Amino acid sequence: MLTENGVHTTKGSAVYPQVVRALAKLGRDVSLARRTRRISTEDFAQQMGVSRATLHRLENGDPGISLNTLAMAMFALGRLDAIAGLADLTKDEIAMTLTRKEAPRRVRRARDIRPPTQEGVEEPAPESEADSHGYKGW
Repeated sequence: MLTENGVHTTKGSAVYPQVVRALAKLGRDVSLARRTRRISTEDFAQQMGVSRATLHRLENGDPGISLNTLAMAMFALGRLDAIAGLADLTKDEIAMTLTRKEAPRRVRRARDIRPPTQEGVEEPAPESEADSHGYKGW
């Protein structure tokens, strides 16, 4: 919905112009994909489980359309994978850069900390379970 001061809103919340443009493009793309597949609005809406009016709102980029409506349209187009990968961390350059920056420069081996015995003297622990059974090397 466009208010008198030119700001788009949906359910009382403002919608940024960049979002309005992205949703309008998404709606045009869904419409083109439907038409390219030669699916009528009536058939497509039925496959999605929505009314033709809701499909019309989706194809016009209405920001109030539910995520489920978009997902059902993508499913009907055979493109549900496009939604499943939207926020995939491996495709997010910023997240991947931050993850790489947070990785330590080196990883040190944890020290073997043995609890003290009753007399206060530490007993040597076997080097490995295999050594305690008499196996030497693998």
